[in-house]
Amino acid sequence: MPQATAYCTQAVSLFHNLSIGELADQLGHVKAEAAEIKGREDALRAELISRGVESAEGMLFRVTVTRATRWTLDAERIKAEMGELWTVAHSKVSSVTSVRLSARTGAQQAA
Repeated sequence: MPQATAYCTQAVSLFHNLSIGELADQLGHVKAEAAEIKGREDALRAELISRGVESAEGMLFRVTVTRATRWTLDAERIKAEMGELWTVAHSKVSSVTSVRLSARTGAQQAA
């Protein structure tokens, strides 16, 4: 009778071969690249706005500039006026996981 063959179906992460320190460094590099790209995006957006552009057609993309009013709630003021119990009773609570990154400089850098 033929033997059953077991196959591993678990996906392997693209980063499975990196150490924890290498993961931290890669994240730092990616965030630095993202910040540079975000800066370029902000500068291009500001240029379109300063020129008063409402819409523009490029060879690959179309851009529209829209002005609108946004309303937001002042959570601290609501809490102060309505009380913390009322605020908690009317709030959605969820679990959040944060990953914080800071550059190591000078004496902080690993030897």
